[in-house]
Amino acid sequence: MLWLESQALRVPPSSILGLEAGSYEAYCLDQAVWYFGSQVQNEVENAGQPKAKGQGKIESARKRTLNKYLNEPGKSTKGQFADPALLFK
Repeated sequence: MLWLESQALRVPPSSILGLEAGSYEAYCLDQAVWYFGSQVQNEVENAGQPKAKGQGKIESARKRTLNKYLNEPGKSTKGQFADPALLFK
């Protein structure tokens, strides 16, 4: 959500949270949000076959890719979010 909000408002994520501009903490947060947000956005946009016959196949592939980031591995419970640290194991 922070990634999307910062993109919509065209401000760094750290400023939304009220961190001191130019601080190391603000820099680290901005980098982490940028990295995670751009990774998710890139994978969701690139999921599916661009030459697929049906749009449904592409949308299904995008949903599976997004769920990989939002749901814990092995669980498909709606409304549960994964721990982002699990992506780097």
